[in-house]
Amino acid sequence: MEREVFKRACAQGGEDMRLAFRQLYEDYGRALLRECSMCLRDPEAARDALQNALLRIWKSCASYRGDSELFPWLKRVARSVAIDELRASAVRPPSSHSLAAAQEPDPALPDELPGPEALTASRLALARYRECEARFREAEPEAAAVIRWIAEDELSIEDVARLLNRTPQATRQYLYQCRRKARHYLAPWYAEVAGGER
Repeated sequence: MEREVFKRACAQGGEDMRLAFRQLYEDYGRALLRECSMCLRDPEAARDALQNALLRIWKSCASYRGDSELFPWLKRVARSVAIDELRASAVRPPSSHSLAAAQEPDPALPDELPGPEALTASRLALARYRECEARFREAEPEAAAVIRWIAEDELSIEDVARLLNRTPQATRQYLYQCRRKARHYLAPWYAEVAGGER
C-alpha cells in the first residue's frame, strides 16, 4: 500500500479507512508478526503484540500525516508494542541514572551548524553506512537484531538474554561476537569516515 493512499484514507475515515486498514493488514501483517516474534519469541505473545500494535495503529490513523514511509512506521509501532510487552513481563527496579543523564548537556553536540560540504559528506557517509548495514542484516540477521535491540531499542542485557533464551553471561559473550561481526561488515564505512576526517 502506498503512503499517500493510506494517508488519504485515514483523513477520509469511515469505510475508506476500514478498507485501507484491511489492505494494510494483508500487505504487512506477516512482516509485522515476524517483527513481534523477533522480540518476544513466543508465538502466542507475538500474536497478542501484533493485535495490540494494530489497535495502536488504528487509533493513530487519524493523526498519520505521512511524514515517514509507511512500512518503517508500522515496524516501529509493532516493535515498540512488543518491547513494551517484554518489559511488562519482567519486574525490574526503575533506572534513576537515565533521568540524571538527560538533565546534563551532551558535550558531543556541536555548537555550530555544519556547512554544505559537511552536509554532503554526511549524506554520502550515511548512504555508505546503510549499504554496509543492509549487507550485515542480510548475512547475519540474528546478530543484526541483537545489535539493534541494544543500540536502537536500548534493551538491557537481561532483556536480550530473555529474547535469546540465554543467560546474561552467555548473552554478553554473544553480544561481543555480534559486535565483531558488525565491525567486519561496517569496515568499508569506517574506512571512508576515517579517511574523510584527515
